[in-house]
Amino acid sequence: MQDKFWKILIVIVLTGVIAVLVFLFVNSSPKEERQVLGNEIVEQGRNHISQGSKDHGPYNSNPPTSGPHWPTPAECKIYDDQVPDEAAIHSLEHGAIWITYKDKNDGELVNKLKDLVSKNPSKVLLSPREANDSTIALASWARLLKVEEFDGEQINNFIRSNRNTGPEPFAQC
Repeated sequence: MQDKFWKILIVIVLTGVIAVLVFLFVNSSPKEERQVLGNEIVEQGRNHISQGSKDHGPYNSNPPTSGPHWPTPAECKIYDDQVPDEAAIHSLEHGAIWITYKDKNDGELVNKLKDLVSKNPSKVLLSPREANDSTIALASWARLLKVEEFDGEQINNFIRSNRNTGPEPFAQC
């Protein structure tokens, strides 16, 4: 009985080690070889501020892609209301993609975005954001792509190329 236990334990450990090695190999390509979409934004640090606080300097992009943020990340899901920048930034730090749109009354656009995100739920959050200066903004850690029209292929490519590129890619969102 004890011999069977050890065999099962060894199989489980080896499977885990192989899974980790495959993950690291797949995600280890140098950034020069990896297609990265969006403009690179200078990082503004990863400092935590008090939950609910807005007491920090201005961000260097709209929407922000790094900088002071709350200790609790925003959950990766579809929102009908705005998500505080300070919560979303923490999700970006965890490797999430934050898709925002300016006009929450544009039902056609909102439905297209919701449909796309429901097919890409892993580490993606979608929310309206009145402060946007573009129709749609795609943000990841220190990367930003602004677009004026829905392009599902472009959005999917941004998600694929930038998901899990934050400083804490193994953390939950």
